[in-house]
Amino acid sequence: MLSLSQLFDNEALAPHGVCLLWRPELLWLHVVSDALTGLAYWSIPVVLLLVARRRRDLVFPWAFELFALFILACGATHFMSIVTLWEPAYGLQGAVKAVTAAVSVATAIAVWPLLPRILALPSHGALADANAALRREVAERREAEHRARDSEVRLAGFVEHLADALFVVRVEPGGFVFETVNPSFCRLFGQDRAAIEGAGPDALLDAPAAAGLIREFTACLVTRQPRDWENAAPAAAGQQHWHTVLVPLPEAADGFPRLLGSLRDVTELRRLQTDLVETARRATIGAMCAGVAHEMSQPVNIIGLWADRALAAQDSGKAVPRRALEVVLGQSRRLGILLERMRDLTRDAPDGAETFCATALVGAAVEVAQRAWGLEPLDLALRPAAPAKVRGRPAQLEQAVLHLLENARDAIRHRRRQEPDAPARITVSLQDGPTPGTIAITLCDTGGGVPAGLGAHILEPFVTSKDPGQGTGLGLPIAAGIARGMGGRLSWANRAEGKPEAGAVFRLILPLAGPETEAGQAAA
Repeated sequence: MLSLSQLFDNEALAPHGVCLLWRPELLWLHVVSDALTGLAYWSIPVVLLLVARRRRDLVFPWAFELFALFILACGATHFMSIVTLWEPAYGLQGAVKAVTAAVSVATAIAVWPLLPRILALPSHGALADANAALRREVAERREAEHRARDSEVRLAGFVEHLADALFVVRVEPGGFVFETVNPSFCRLFGQDRAAIEGAGPDALLDAPAAAGLIREFTACLVTRQPRDWENAAPAAAGQQHWHTVLVPLPEAADGFPRLLGSLRDVTELRRLQTDLVETARRATIGAMCAGVAHEMSQPVNIIGLWADRALAAQDSGKAVPRRALEVVLGQSRRLGILLERMRDLTRDAPDGAETFCATALVGAAVEVAQRAWGLEPLDLALRPAAPAKVRGRPAQLEQAVLHLLENARDAIRHRRRQEPDAPARITVSLQDGPTPGTIAITLCDTGGGVPAGLGAHILEPFVTSKDPGQGTGLGLPIAAGIARGMGGRLSWANRAEGKPEAGAVFRLILPLAGPETEAGQAAA
């Protein structure tokens, strides 16, 4: 059997140069050609290996390494050809060629299956087109994102500055929670957004109101239909009316159902509607009062005149007839006062209106009341306020304020007859009205408040909470008529019910006189 030593035994062999007869030109031709070819072969694998190492995104990196090994082996065969020109190392040359053959066959076997996959790779032109299409798509997506951001910013601006209170309610396993609200919603409830978002209705409303709101949330969630309703709640200036709209939102990716709601203050609209109805009703009452006063004034005047004459003609010693005449005269005068107040009730439009300082006038009215009631155990206080000009008849506004003061004093006296330890206090203040450009003359008393049975009719003529014979029931209607004549209104509300400070709050809400009003008055 042939051994390795015999394979690599060179003693009986002649070098390749013998075959070339040691001709220098042939020798150098072979040496230079094989040397350059070998160096070129060995330089190519270096490039392939550098590419394979530095480009980790190559599709077939192992193919580069296999080709580098194949080319190295090929280059080694050329260098062995140079060696065998002088040394007959044909065994070593054959071994190098065998290794080269093995690597070549392995490379060929590996390359042929790659052919379809290599042909399937996109060409440079296809890649350029794909990159161009991708750039266009990226540009379109960026433009769409820019438009979406702009739209989102505009929508957020609308929501943030909308006067209506907007909110989104999320349904969680524990119940309904406010997911997001706008600033109007925060101002409505007087709380920060951080305190509202994540909280439920029971954190903002009392138990009955929260239960009612949760019922509406549940009904909207079950029916998947919009809902709207209106409710009223007591406030400092009377009843506050709210209109609520609720709509279901499409289900989000997190699986939690959501509802979108809006809350709008419609108190002013309801007040205007009520005022229209009340104005028509009061006009009818006013016309009736005017007719009654006109028809009754003449016989009353005649009764008074003849009673005066009969009283003057009576002998002072005849006491019984004189007393009867005094009663007739007193009652006729009381009837005359009642008729005069009925005439005042119909005077809504002030004649000879002028611009004056309401602060000074209210102060004067309070001072008159303080002097008149100086001996009574009553605390009448006026809170300081900045000057505020209104337009109307000063005497009528003073009359309205005095009517309100008298009603507050009578309510306190009536309560103290039943509760001697009840506080006796009337506080008068001037504040900004509920709408811009208005002022509110507010009178707070501790008279226990308006009885529940009279609340809806307390501003109507001949309605009074006093004992029979103690009042005419025209003081508040006259004050309301004076306020309407000045373009304002009279409102009321009970406060601190069930507490020692319980009482009523009456507010004369009047429009402020603007610069154009004062200029017109000066020109006149």
